[in-house]
Amino acid sequence: MLNRSIALLFALPLLALGCTPQVETAGSGDQVSSTDEALSGCHGHAASTIPADETYVLTTFGGPGESGTMSCGSSTRNGSWYYIASRQRFGCGAKVRLTAGGKCVVAQADDYGPDVCVENAAGRPIIDASPKVARALFGVSAAGWSERRLLKAEVVADSTPLGPCDATTADNTPITPDPTPATPAPLESCSSYTLGRDVALKECVQSASDQRWYQCTALGWVKTYADGTGLLGVCTASFPLST
Repeated sequence: MLNRSIALLFALPLLALGCTPQVETAGSGDQVSSTDEALSGCHGHAASTIPADETYVLTTFGGPGESGTMSCGSSTRNGSWYYIASRQRFGCGAKVRLTAGGKCVVAQADDYGPDVCVENAAGRPIIDASPKVARALFGVSAAGWSERRLLKAEVVADSTPLGPCDATTADNTPITPDPTPATPAPLESCSSYTLGRDVALKECVQSASDQRWYQCTALGWVKTYADGTGLLGVCTASFPLST
């Protein structure tokens, strides 16, 4: 979908996946998730591998004022219905059952993505979904990869209606809520996509992806101001884009 963005409060450094994912290249009508200062290696490729445990991290795209055409031809309609990306995994129009914390929703795969660089950063495959999916499963209107909200996904019959569903498995046994992922340890440095290297805590970088300034903190990158007068204090070093 055009102009897709990921809701991020804090960005964490890259985490290695257990195996190399199978990837596809975006077609002429496809665009995948936008980058930020913590993401690198984003080249319009999306993984098609389905994890053995069917577990993914949730992210969201689309919403009020962000109506656009997805790569399977349908519109996000300002985030007003139950859709997901990952058509490279499940096929255009596939109905996918998503479960988390004892809750269940069925969505339709109608877009390509996200970029494999985002899955590398999350350390797990991702389901990029509409805000309605996030609200149904987690009670939030947006989710980013750094929040690591876990869900399970499985393809169901094409006749399955979209929307909330019974939170049971195929044999009608109750779904056990997924464990909450552990809180990441504080960082000692931040990986900069712009500079191609790590920077120390409290140093600031002007990002090549959006020209905004970010400061490295123990929680990851946070936005600051060019003069280093953000909430976290003055930058100990600043790295502007070359002019």
